[in-house]
Amino acid sequence: MPRFTAIEGLRAWLAWAVVAWHVVQFTGLARADGPMTWFPAIGDSAVMVFVAISGFVIAGLVTGRAEPYPQYLVRRVFRIFPVYLVILMIAFFALPFGVWAEDHAPWKADPLFYYDDVLHGHVDTLAGRPLQQAVLHLTLMQGVMPDSLWPNTSTAILGPAWSLSLEWQFYLVAPAFVWLVANPRFRMATVAAVGLMGLAWHFDIFGDYIAPSFLPAAAFVFLIGIASRLNFDRIRTMAIGPEVIPLLLALGVIYRDALWLAIWAAMLVYLARAEGWRSTTGQPHPIAAAMDKLFASPIAAYLGARSYSVYLVHMPMMMLVAWLMTGNLALAETPARIMVCVGTVLATLAASDLLYRFVERPMIALGARLARRRPTVLQAAE
Repeated sequence: MPRFTAIEGLRAWLAWAVVAWHVVQFTGLARADGPMTWFPAIGDSAVMVFVAISGFVIAGLVTGRAEPYPQYLVRRVFRIFPVYLVILMIAFFALPFGVWAEDHAPWKADPLFYYDDVLHGHVDTLAGRPLQQAVLHLTLMQGVMPDSLWPNTSTAILGPAWSLSLEWQFYLVAPAFVWLVANPRFRMATVAAVGLMGLAWHFDIFGDYIAPSFLPAAAFVFLIGIASRLNFDRIRTMAIGPEVIPLLLALGVIYRDALWLAIWAAMLVYLARAEGWRSTTGQPHPIAAAMDKLFASPIAAYLGARSYSVYLVHMPMMMLVAWLMTGNLALAETPARIMVCVGTVLATLAASDLLYRFVERPMIALGARLARRRPTVLQAAE
């Protein structure tokens, strides 16, 4: 299976785009109009691109490696759960500090500030059903629960993990999903089923959700990622020039709801055609060269390897930084916002590096070893 190194760089940019949106939200800069409206659009688009990447990568994994389902699942479990559970524990203890910080923040008096109410809602959710919330979050099934039934469940402890719950739901059915899409006999029926599930979610048939955290809501995005991987070799042969990349991104800016799709399409074209552009001209096209620097540089690779930890750990780090700042410094709004931003970036960089070195990478290696040993264990049992 080929390794698309630029995808790691893309993950880095996506993770830090989500960090930027949450800093804006946490520091009371989110507004219903003006330039700050781009931050939620960028954050939401980043998450949807993450989802498309998962479909793309898992499709390549399933089609390129003949692996029994138990072994596949072992690898997935050790890929996502160890880091998640460590950060979930940190987030649980950081939540009251975040609530206190927001209740005493310099921007608290702003009538448009709302994130303090969001955090209080999370505390109420946990206090009302502690056992149920613990079970859902420990099994990564919090995203299945509709907010119309149990409000704030998908984001109650660790806000960004609603999308991780979505991905876990996908991982559980991904091998069958990919097989159905790849099989011409079942392809159209699968696409139709995905469309019907999306419509059912849109019209609240499954209940009301504050985020597309339930698989039917985002199955079409996974489907786009899967189709991208299955047709990747065809895209490689298409006569597409690098000029299409800024055109796609411009369309995403104009049609904001399709920004995630424009970003993914531009990245897909780059992944498929970059080698052809280089071999044809002898020198990289300026657009391709810029994409190389953004997504294939050593810095992008370093940050991309830690993007999973960055995506999850930045929220509790921001709460702890804000608590330390609010409790010890009497700052006006602007200096306080700068301090929260800088402190969050530095704390997230440090925490994500530690998590990558001492939790994520060792657990991925352990999962791979256990997956390789599993056939021997089964044979011994027989």
